[in-house]
Amino acid sequence: MISLAKYSLWQFRDFVLERGIAIVLIGSLWGYVMFEPLRRAMGPQWTGDQTSPVWGVALQVASAVVSLSVLIAVNGIVSGDRKAGYYRFLFSKPINPVIYYAQLFAVYMVGVLVAMLILSGLLRTIFPAFSVRNFLLYAGLIYVAMGGIGFFLSVATRYDWLTLAVVWLGSRILRSVYGSRNDWRSKAVELLPPVHKLDEMANSLIGRGSADTSDAVWLVGYGLVFFVLGLVILRRGSLAD
Repeated sequence: MISLAKYSLWQFRDFVLERGIAIVLIGSLWGYVMFEPLRRAMGPQWTGDQTSPVWGVALQVASAVVSLSVLIAVNGIVSGDRKAGYYRFLFSKPINPVIYYAQLFAVYMVGVLVAMLILSGLLRTIFPAFSVRNFLLYAGLIYVAMGGIGFFLSVATRYDWLTLAVVWLGSRILRSVYGSRNDWRSKAVELLPPVHKLDEMANSLIGRGSADTSDAVWLVGYGLVFFVLGLVILRRGSLAD
């Protein structure tokens, strides 16, 4: 257990090299490069707070960057080792796969939060009112909610990134189409991930530092359930399957 805990440093290094740099670069291009020219063009008229005409856009971009970052982070978190055959080397020693991948999930969460800390620092240079603390809280919430589902899919299938993207985007579409109807389809879509809560969560948590407790619990709980299901499959199944 002690040696596995020490291995977390190597796991974090792998995250930085294989995913973290890409997350920071993509986030910078998507966020900083989008708003910095606008700030320069507006000059002294730029406010950079809630009164800015692009404040709402900034919150939505920040939310999208978090979701994309989580998708990159959990992509192949288990299935990658299975497809490449690395599990034979990793578990040639008496290491519990359940503990190993649970630790990897936690280390990757730390990595995502560090990347979001860097990106939020850049955003604060453009939007002084942008709260780093609130942004990190939102990033942590989405990592558990979205990442938990991604972890389960990575255990259950070899094509987890594509499946997670379909589930995440498909749930939003299906909820918007059938959620308001009073029939069996509206009841069925209630079983899908609560992605319809994300826009409101981003505006309230990132923008104001507060969010509906039931929505936050629903999102986190959904992700945790699937994360635990993924660990159960790891415990009872075989990585060679």
